Formats: sequence, structure tokens, C-alpha cells
Amino acid sequence: MRYEFTTTGEIVPVNNGANAAEANDSVAKNDDGTWTAIGRTGNGFGDGYEINGIVTDFNASGNYEIRLDGAVVTVSEIVAPADHVVEIQTTEDPSELDYELTTTGEPIPCTGDSENAADDNDSIVRNDDDTWTIEGHTGNGYGDQYYFSGEIIDFGPVEPFAAVYVDGKQIDLSPFERSPDPATEIGGGGRYTNTVPESDANYVVETLFELLTALDAASHGDIVYVAGNATIDASPVTGSDRLTVPAGVTLASNRGIDGASGGHISTGVIDYEHLMGLSEDVRLTGLRISGPETGYREYSTPVSSGVTVEGTGCEIDNTELWGFNHAALKLRTSTHIHHCHIHDNPMGGLGYGIQCLDGDNTLIEYNRFDFNRHSVANGTGEAGYEVRYNHFGGTEAPSYQVGTHQPGGTTLLIHHNTFTPLRHVGRHPEEPGTHVSIRGVPEDRGEIHHNWFYNPKQPSAGRGNEAVIQPHVESFTNLSFGNNHYGQNIPSGDVGCPRR
Repeated sequence: MRYEFTTTGEIVPVNNGANAAEANDSVAKNDDGTWTAIGRTGNGFGDGYEINGIVTDFNASGNYEIRLDGAVVTVSEIVAPADHVVEIQTTEDPSELDYELTTTGEPIPCTGDSENAADDNDSIVRNDDDTWTIEGHTGNGYGDQYYFSGEIIDFGPVEPFAAVYVDGKQIDLSPFERSPDPATEIGGGGRYTNTVPESDANYVVETLFELLTALDAASHGDIVYVAGNATIDASPVTGSDRLTVPAGVTLASNRGIDGASGGHISTGVIDYEHLMGLSEDVRLTGLRISGPETGYREYSTPVSSGVTVEGTGCEIDNTELWGFNHAALKLRTSTHIHHCHIHDNPMGGLGYGIQCLDGDNTLIEYNRFDFNRHSVANGTGEAGYEVRYNHFGGTEAPSYQVGTHQPGGTTLLIHHNTFTPLRHVGRHPEEPGTHVSIRGVPEDRGEIHHNWFYNPKQPSAGRGNEAVIQPHVESFTNLSFGNNHYGQNIPSGDVGCPRR
């Protein structure tokens, strides 16, 4: 019989006894880099080849049998459903990688018993521009493999331990590298660059006594630095007193510097108004601040809060806050909060990541929020805020992530955020869950645009389980929408929070 087949990698004839390729068989490299073998066999004799890459085409006439590594296979079993195969690997153990890889043609998972088979950790979505993106996870010596057609047009993150192979050959990832941009380092840490080095500090503290002494002595322009290896238990002053940062003072640590987690201030006391108060013009940066309770429960006393902003002109950045069942941050005046990770403040009835109590110009941007009952909320219904470029993560949350109480706040600007929780827990088990709830009517206006809502249900006035709701009105009032995206498929790059 006569046959012809093409592969993405080199074809090498082998002398395998009765199955030796002969003079009437030929192998050639094509102009597009593929290889083709053309031959003839019969009378009980076969031809043998070693192939690299994948088989993209096979044609033969007559009666024949195909064997792959000694096992009989069909044409459909050896011909790949696309032109190429891509493999994503980590080259160090136990490095793990959450990655995104975008192609111009649809990727198809390579399944089976292979250690490099795609699995439940991986998903494929079609983008609005008809490209396709693989969102995957790999590591610990295991990789992911996909068939695909077309070209790879994006991959990230580019890490020293990440490797991508196409048809068995490692490709250069440098075209996909992005220069670190502080604006896009959502949640701080990592590559966040606007850090404070210990060498700039006027006071370096490791104990509660040293911290209290330094805060009492510090004056405008001074930096009090919590040593990066310090864990300070503030329980002795919680309840009867609090930590107070004086006007114009920076309280800092080393979160994100050379991969550091940051100095840690914590309390195990449950019943207190707040752990720390900020006077005017204070900067809080590079720290970890935690309370005593992270799990969800329905509302009950006692309650606890983390940081209360009392004075104007304050900035909170590159700080991780968690474990406060009332609020991680209480704002009694307009504040700039950016590049923070605020998580696990979930108690029913309260459970605020950021509770805005007053001020019309609070700016909340480039933060990462996870599992707070309300990550950002206008607790009195009298304040205003701009919430932009934030990631509200996880698959579930106790309730909506951003909103306001009645009467509805002043000016509410909510844009370029990504909201992923699809289910409410506790007293709100409906699925999908609401992401934004404007209870009441904004005094000036509310603008909601360029957000990516995983909830596919379009906004609705009244109280429901749509992505955005406005309870207490029959039709949207002082609330406008534009260029939002609803559902889990990936939207264009100018919608949602910045994506690496």
C-alpha cells in the first residue's frame, strides 16, 4: 500500500528488521518546518520511523495496520486534532505556577494517563476578540499539554522557573515579559516598588513596649519601623487603650522587599473598638495587621475593629489586614487606600473590609479583597468614594462586595474592577450572588462602568440576585452603567482590573 504522513517535528527512518524504510520511501522537511514521509509497503513488510512532535496528517490506500510503540492504533488516535502541541512546565521543584496562555486558535486539552494531562485546575475561555485563553495551574514536576492551531500571542507570568514547549521545543518567553508597573501590582507585596527601607527609619521596633515608646516620641515627618521579623502582640493595650499614630508620622515595615511578608501587629482580644487610630497625614505601609477572628459567623457580640482613620490626609498602602469581625478599616474621613490585601473579615451583620463612615473623596484602588462580608461599604449612607482597579476574589463571599446603606451616599464611582464571587454564604445562599448593592439613591450620582462581573445576570432595580442591584427603588435612580461585562468569559483588556 502507499502512504503519506506529516508531522510537526523531524521524521527519522529506522531499520527495524522487517519494518525497515527503503529506497522507495522518502522523508523531506517542508518549507513551513513540518516533515513529510512518503512510502510504499506490502507483502507482510512494513516501514518504521521515529517521529518528533505530533502527526498532523495521514493518508494511505489499501489494507494496512498502524502501530505506535508496538500497539495497534487507528488514524484518529495518532492524528492530532490541531496543528501543534504546547506544554507548560515548571523547571524547579516544588515551584508552582498559575498561568494564562492565549492562542489565536482553540486549544484542546491533551487527556489521558500522562502526568502532563490538563486537569480540573485548568480551564479554557473564548475571548471577545475570538482568541482563546488557557487559565491553568501546574507545578511539582507536572505540566499541562494542549493541542492548538494558530499562534501563541500571550503568556504570563514570565518567571525564571516557567518553561513553554511547542512541538517539543522550548520557546523564548521574553516577548511576553512585562516591565513591573506599581499601578498594576494589585494587592501590594511582590513587585510593589513604593516601599520604605529600614535605613530611612527614625525608630526601629520589635516589641510592644518599643512601639509605644516610639509612637509617643515621634513627631511630624518621622518614620517608625516595625522590624520585618517582628510579631508584636498588642493585646495588652487593646480594649483599655489603643495604638495611636501621631500626625505626620509614617508607620512602616518591609512587606514586599526581597519577598518579605512584613512586620506583624496582632491582637487576640475580641471585645474592643479598634486596635489602632491614625491622626492626620499619617501613612501606614508595608505592615501586616490582624485580629482574633477569621471564620464566618452570624452577628453576635463581642466585636472588634482594626484601624480607624480619624484625621485627614491619610494614606494606607501595601498593607495586609485580616481577622476583624466588625471592620478591618473604619474611615471617619476621606482616605487613600491602595495596593493592600484585605481579607477574612466576614461576620454577618458587620464584617467590613473597609467601612466608609464619613468623607466624600475616599479613593480605593489596586487592592485585593477576599472573603469579607462587605469589602467596601458606605456604612452610614452619608459618604462618597471612588472604587477602581481592585480585584474582589474567591468563589464565594458572605454578601455583596461593594455598596452603600441608605440614604445612598453622595458620589459613588465604581469602575475597572473585577468581581469573581458567585455565591453568597450565611443568610444569603442564593446563586449567583450580587456583587454591588446601592441601597438608596446617591445624592449626586453613581457611575458603574468597565467592571467585570462574573455574575451573568444584568443589573436590576429592586432587591434580587443580579450582578448589580438598587434596592428601595422601582427604576434606577441617579445610577448609570456603561461598558461592564457580565459572565466568566474574558472581556477586552480595558474592562475589569488590570490583568498581567
